[in-house]
Amino acid sequence: MSIMRKLVSVVAKRKMKEIEYVLDHPIEESNKLLTDLLTKHQDSVLGRRYGFDSITSPEQFAERVPLTDYKKMKPIIDEVYKNPTGKIMTSEPVIWYLTTSGSTGNQKQMPLTKSGLKTASVGGSRMWMGYMNQHPDNSKILDGTMIMFGAPSNTGEINGVPTGYGSGVYVGNQNRIFKRLIKPGEDVFCIEDMEEKMKAYALCTATNDVTALQGIATLNLAFMRRMEEQYGPWLLEQLKGTKHERKIRESLDSDGRLDVAKFWPNLRLFVSGGIDVDPYRKWVKTALPNSTVWEGYAASEGYLGSQILPENGLQLMPDLNYLEFIHEREIESETPRVIPLSDVKKGSRYELVMSNHNGWYRYRLGDMVTFTRTDPYTIRHISRKGGIVSLAGEKLSDAHVINAMSEASKVTGAQVMDYSVVGVAEGNIPYYVIAALFNDDVDSREFVDAFEEAIGEVNWEFINSQGMGALGPTILRKMVKSRHDEVVKETHLQAKPVPLTVDKAVFEVCEAT
Repeated sequence: MSIMRKLVSVVAKRKMKEIEYVLDHPIEESNKLLTDLLTKHQDSVLGRRYGFDSITSPEQFAERVPLTDYKKMKPIIDEVYKNPTGKIMTSEPVIWYLTTSGSTGNQKQMPLTKSGLKTASVGGSRMWMGYMNQHPDNSKILDGTMIMFGAPSNTGEINGVPTGYGSGVYVGNQNRIFKRLIKPGEDVFCIEDMEEKMKAYALCTATNDVTALQGIATLNLAFMRRMEEQYGPWLLEQLKGTKHERKIRESLDSDGRLDVAKFWPNLRLFVSGGIDVDPYRKWVKTALPNSTVWEGYAASEGYLGSQILPENGLQLMPDLNYLEFIHEREIESETPRVIPLSDVKKGSRYELVMSNHNGWYRYRLGDMVTFTRTDPYTIRHISRKGGIVSLAGEKLSDAHVINAMSEASKVTGAQVMDYSVVGVAEGNIPYYVIAALFNDDVDSREFVDAFEEAIGEVNWEFINSQGMGALGPTILRKMVKSRHDEVVKETHLQAKPVPLTVDKAVFEVCEAT
């Protein structure tokens, strides 16, 4: 075992005790954080407005501080832009503005403080430590190169404060041990052309011993598609006559497809963040059988959760964000009932409300999560609020679709590489179309049946609407290329896949009917 592996293994064991304490004492840690937030930021504009200095309990905090969202916060954020050291949202100055993915509209620039950056670093390191502690061999990822998919950390400035993407900013401030092992650098992160960027990554992975892929999950997936289908012959041409030529030739089949498992024989870890990876697990595991899919959950407003345990799901970090929740039944109410972490129920779905050191107090992030455990607090099926289509009163949601695609993949063995479910209201009877890119042959009827069965288990109105003839049968249309890749080229590299939509532009990349 290398010195690096020995050192990190010792650190991981020590850090795991700290993590376990947080997971075992979530309410205590949550309340401790709230007290720290109120004390530290009581002299900020918002702290004085809501009387942070005299709030003594979570109940009083909820009574005195109103729920807010980006629209309500925008005038305050504009003031921060004008005066980043003015103690407006926090007692700390703003050190960066993180550019959002724009999944719900235009991209935004969200304030980041030094304390906020530290919590993100802590959350990210806990994810690594959780993985390391699952098995002694997991530390072997330190023997090679961890490929990080990211966007530029510096894209401009607002009043002297830099703007950039969180993936780039966080890498630049990673734990020093991991930072030494991460490639490529800011030069590749800053490449704007998608094709040029992906080829730069391809060359990087061809010339290094890759042990992990980490970063924006959508880029991970897009890159894997290109490596399998396109880049093998190109890499052979680029690296002909070098020591890397043999590895490329041995990994290519007669059709020019690259066997990524052969190409990256020591790849053990596939880190996913930003989207629900469940529908893609079968494909990733087939393509990279020796790898483990591990998850992190970060937003531009703060770092929320890390996978610590081996079963699928993310453990919330109650010492990094003070969290409250709104049940999905209440999210459209003008006065929704907000509950503390201690009151959430297993199996229920909630909207997140967060408070943290970046100056967000009782902030409605716009994310929906489902609790699969409450000891420790574990979530899955993260999606955006408002992702609902109702063609005949069935109120199909992102969460329903994500779960159904995952279940259909398990039942049929299909390897889903990209997908969107499209609601179509044409003719006499509306219906849904599953537009999907597969890595293998799929029986359309079998896949649709499995999809509808999974939907019916959680959404009775869907099956009822079909039974009454108000909703037509679901159709599967196979993509000939990734729709998401096309969107990334047209917009920007942090654009997220859309599980559920009514936009028929998706059909432009599907087989003709």
